[in-house]
Amino acid sequence: MEKKDYDPLAAFNQLYKEVDEIYHQYAKKHGVSDTALWLIYSLYEADAAYTQRELCSAWHYPPQTINSALKSLEKQGFIALNPIPGNQKNKLVALTEKGKAIAQKVISPLIHAEQRAFRGLEEEERAALVSLTRKYVELLQDEVN
Repeated sequence: MEKKDYDPLAAFNQLYKEVDEIYHQYAKKHGVSDTALWLIYSLYEADAAYTQRELCSAWHYPPQTINSALKSLEKQGFIALNPIPGNQKNKLVALTEKGKAIAQKVISPLIHAEQRAFRGLEEEERAALVSLTRKYVELLQDEVN
């Protein structure tokens, strides 16, 4: 089989999937789904309640995926779904005390690991990484729409 020339796009896609796998393995190690990890992460990081729609928008998951994860988290006692006054359809999602404890155990160390890894880059590298990734996402979004 002939060796293919280096393809930077393929390398980028492979790295993206590798990062995704790091988070997947971390979630699995801690006994939560990928979606649950990101939901708890959001609620912990913001220290605020969100609606289901806001969580869908923030993490780009379909409503069914978010709904399933929320039901599971609620059943485990990690979140509470609180009615919004005057709005029967939407509820605010908030961490319970049990949810805050699991977030402290699982999410806090993850955030600290991310921060240490990010600080391993030079300041200019961090800025370039964010800027170029944002630009790529915008260009890709334009191309596929």
